[in-house]
Amino acid sequence: MIQIRHLSKKYNGKIVLKNISLNIEKGMSTALIGKNGAGKSTLINILINHLKAETGEIIDIDHVLNLNHIGVLFQTTSFPRLIKVKELYKLFCQLYKDAISIDEFKKITKLNDSQLNLYADHLSGGQQRILDFGLCLIGKPKLLILDEPTTAMDVEMREHFWTMIGKLKKEKVSIFYTSHYIEEVERMADKVIFLDQGIIKLNDSPRNILTNQQYSIIKVPNTVDNDLQNLTNYFDVKIEDTTLKIKTSDVKKVIYYLEKLNINLNDITIEKQTLLETILFADVKEGETKNE
Repeated sequence: MIQIRHLSKKYNGKIVLKNISLNIEKGMSTALIGKNGAGKSTLINILINHLKAETGEIIDIDHVLNLNHIGVLFQTTSFPRLIKVKELYKLFCQLYKDAISIDEFKKITKLNDSQLNLYADHLSGGQQRILDFGLCLIGKPKLLILDEPTTAMDVEMREHFWTMIGKLKKEKVSIFYTSHYIEEVERMADKVIFLDQGIIKLNDSPRNILTNQQYSIIKVPNTVDNDLQNLTNYFDVKIEDTTLKIKTSDVKKVIYYLEKLNINLNDITIEKQTLLETILFADVKEGETKNE
């Protein structure tokens, strides 16, 4: 387990991380989500000692935050010119006492013998990404830190990637990753951490998030009618262009109000929120975390 306690970081006087605390559980998959600029990459860079925090501490109980036990996949992938894939494999193998075999490497990367002889920067974007991932696994890490790992991958490659992650989970490898693909969060995360403007707004399992914070979104055509605008006094309403979006756990109550306003119910739509929508609308006070 890795314990992160009261971590804060500033850039040019601007707070990027504000007093955050969380655990990365041993053998579990933890998804870190949030908008661009939320502080996700900053947290990763502090974890791997590329940045220093102003305050707080990281307690590495299982001693996995060292080069022998950690694999890191950064958000962008780039390789030097004039170096072949097989040369990269051999180079990385020299860094570890117990490296994976070339056959294992080929299974992970889905690269054949011919492709191993190509220059790495001549591969497609998706192939370079899975190659980068394969290089992360050469030392058989106990902890994987992945920043937007499936960037540039097509659907087939993403499916292969998550199949590999599933195998690593069965081997009890700890995984800490960021993603903006909701299906990846729902599929693989044991825990979801929502970071917003440097503050942890939610820290819970996907199951608990869906069970305990399940809402419906009722979409109503927006008009200049003052009575309709007054719905904001009673419900959680967002106005987007020509539509009012009402978030509620009590659909009947909203329908009752709409009927009183003579709204044609044929003009409204009701939909359940996805996991990501649930998190973004989460009723969590600033700085509060759940089930850490």
